[in-house]
Amino acid sequence: MKITRRQLRRLIREACNGGVHEDSCEIHEQGCAEREEGCVKRSDGGDEYGPAGTYYILNNKKGGVWRKGFKTKQSAKDSISAMHARKG
Repeated sequence: MKITRRQLRRLIREACNGGVHEDSCEIHEQGCAEREEGCVKRSDGGDEYGPAGTYYILNNKKGGVWRKGFKTKQSAKDSISAMHARKG
């Protein structure tokens, strides 16, 4: 049986929210800020990541999605830069 990436994520999320100890479910994509491209990914559709073809930003501290629905990768990166600039 084949399952899609989105179905797998949904299954993992359900298992983590279904009484499993929270520490054992920290399998979110983290650490991506250390890479040159940052935490910006292209969506293949679905509520969690926004409409197909748009971009979303992963939360590097808590895992999951920080913001979604950017039309371009550059606009998502600009949002990250603006957030860092506000922090001082």
